[in-house]
Amino acid sequence: MKYVLSILAMIAGFVLAHPACADDLVVSRAVLEDAAGTLTISDMPGSEFKPTGPMLSKSFTDSAHWLRLRVRAPEKGSEVVLFIRQPYLNEIRLYEADAGHPSEWKTRVTGNHYPYGERDIARSTLGFVVNVTSPEATYYLRVNTIAQSHFSVEALTPDEAEHKNDQFDLLEMFFVTAMLSLLLWALQSYLLERQQAVKLFAIHQAVYTLYGMSVMGYLAPWIPAGLPQMADWAIAIPYCGVGFTILLFCRALFKPYDPPPLMMRGLKLFMWAFPLELAAIALGHTIFAVIVNAVLLRAMWWYFVIMTFTLRKEHSPRRFLLQVFFITITLIFSVFWLSYYSSQVSAISYMGRQILIANGLIMGGLFAMVLHARARRLQRHAQQAALDLLQVQQKFELEQKLREQAEVQSRTDYLTGLFNRRHFIELAERELARSIRYRRPLTLLMIDIDHYKAINDTWGHNAGDVVLQDVAQLIRATLRNVDIIGRIGGEEFAALLLETEGEHAKEVAQRLCAAVAENAVVLREVARVQVTISIGLTELNGREISFDSLMNEADQAMYGAKQSGRNRVMICEPEAASREPVSAAAEAAAS
Repeated sequence: MKYVLSILAMIAGFVLAHPACADDLVVSRAVLEDAAGTLTISDMPGSEFKPTGPMLSKSFTDSAHWLRLRVRAPEKGSEVVLFIRQPYLNEIRLYEADAGHPSEWKTRVTGNHYPYGERDIARSTLGFVVNVTSPEATYYLRVNTIAQSHFSVEALTPDEAEHKNDQFDLLEMFFVTAMLSLLLWALQSYLLERQQAVKLFAIHQAVYTLYGMSVMGYLAPWIPAGLPQMADWAIAIPYCGVGFTILLFCRALFKPYDPPPLMMRGLKLFMWAFPLELAAIALGHTIFAVIVNAVLLRAMWWYFVIMTFTLRKEHSPRRFLLQVFFITITLIFSVFWLSYYSSQVSAISYMGRQILIANGLIMGGLFAMVLHARARRLQRHAQQAALDLLQVQQKFELEQKLREQAEVQSRTDYLTGLFNRRHFIELAERELARSIRYRRPLTLLMIDIDHYKAINDTWGHNAGDVVLQDVAQLIRATLRNVDIIGRIGGEEFAALLLETEGEHAKEVAQRLCAAVAENAVVLREVARVQVTISIGLTELNGREISFDSLMNEADQAMYGAKQSGRNRVMICEPEAASREPVSAAAEAAAS
C-alpha cells in the first residue's frame, strides 16, 4: 500500500507537468467542417476556412473536417513530419501539390482503419512525412472519424517527432506499470484472502489497462488487416467494459454494508446496459453504444455517492470514509470531464493521455486503499479467531490431560503406580470370565511382604513406603507386560498370570520370590534392609469359579507360606482352601 500511496502522490505533478515544447513548423492553421461529407479537394481552394489553434474538436457526427496547413521549411534539410493525434482517428487523408503537375494533388491516407504496416509512421501516433523544399508549403488534411475526439496536427522535424513519440511511449510504460502493479496486488490479495470484491477489482484493472493501451494506439499492430471495424471495437468494447466492471466491483463493495434492496436493484438496471451496448456494437451502432456508456458512467458515479448515504450497517472501511471516498473521486472525475469539453483546457494538447492515466491511477489507487483497509480488518479478525481457536484448543487439551490424569489416578495406587484394588479386581474378573469361557489357563498370585510391621516400627512409615515401592518395582520388572498386577491393600499385592499354569506358573512365582530376597532395600542412604515376600498360588484348572473364591484360595496359600517360614511359594490345595479361613490372630502372627 505504500507503493499505492506513492503513486497517488505523483499524480498531481504528473497531470500538471508540461512536456518539452517542440518547435512547430506550422505557420497557420485553418479548418472547414464538411457536414455532408461531400466536398473534394477541388473545392478547397475556393472555400472559406476559419483560423484555428493546434487542437481541434469533433463531436459524435458523420461530418468530415478539412484542415489547411501552411508549413515552413526546417532549418536543416527538407523533411517534415505532420504529427497527428489521437491515434484512434479512423481516416486522415493528406493532399499535397504535385510538383510536376501544379493543378493536381497527390494523396496519401492513414488512420486506425488502415493496416499498421502500411502507414507512413509505424508508431502509436499517426502522421505523414512530407518534404518542404520551398520556404513554405500548403497541405490539406481531410479527417473523418466516427468518435468524438480532440485531435491536433503539428509539423515537426524528424528528430522532434521521434522525441515526442518517445515521450508518449514513456507515458504508456508508466501507465501500464502502475496499472499492472495494482492488478498484481489485487491478484495476490485475492489468492490470499478470496474476497469477491478484490477479484472484481482485479478484473476492472485488467479491462481498464486494455482500454488505455487501445486508446493510446498500442494495440494497432495486432488489428488484422481488412477488418477496420476491429479498430473501433478494440476501443469501444473495453470502454463499455470499464463501466460494467466498476458496477460489479462497487456492488460487491457495498453488499456487506446492507444497502436498501431498491438501491441494489438500481445497480442491476445499470448493469443491464452492458449487454445492450455489446449488442449495439455488434449491429454496427458503435457510436450509440459509446454515447450511452459515457452518459451512464457520469450518472453512475453520482448514484454511488447517493448510495453511500443509504448504507445501513458499519463495515470496514467505515461508512463515513466510504462517503468521503466516493464524493472525492466523483468530483475529481467531474472536473476531468468538464475540462475535456472546455475549449480553454482542450487547447492544451497533451492533456488527453495524462487525464486517462490520472483517472486510472486515482480510481485504482483509491479503490486499492479501500480494499486494503478491508483486508487488514479481515486479517485482524482472522488472527483473533485463530488466537481464540488456539486458546480453546489449549483449554481442551488441558482438560483432556486432566481428565486422563484423573482416570489414571482413579485406577492406580498413588504410592506404587500399580493398579489399585478396585481396578485390579475389575480387570481380573474380566480375564477370569474369558479364561473360563475359552478354557484357557490362568494363575493368581497373592504376595505379601514378610515382617512389614517390624520395618514400619523400626524405621518409620517413610521407610515402609520405600519398601513398598521397591517391591512393586521388582514385581513389575519380573512379570510380563500382559500380566495384571495390583496393590490389594497395605503390604499385600496380587498378580494375575495370563495363559500360565502348572510348573511354569510355579517357576515364575519362585523367580519373583528370589528377586525380592536378593535385592536389599536402601533406607536413608546408610542402612540396608533385607526384604522377603511370601506368595500364595492358585490355578483355574478349567473350573467355573468366582474371582472371590479364587482370591480366597490364593490368600489361604499365602498364609500357609508365612506359617511355613516365609520367603517361599505355597500352592493352593483346593481341599485345604475349602476349610475355614484363618483367624485374624493367625493372620497377625503370620505377618
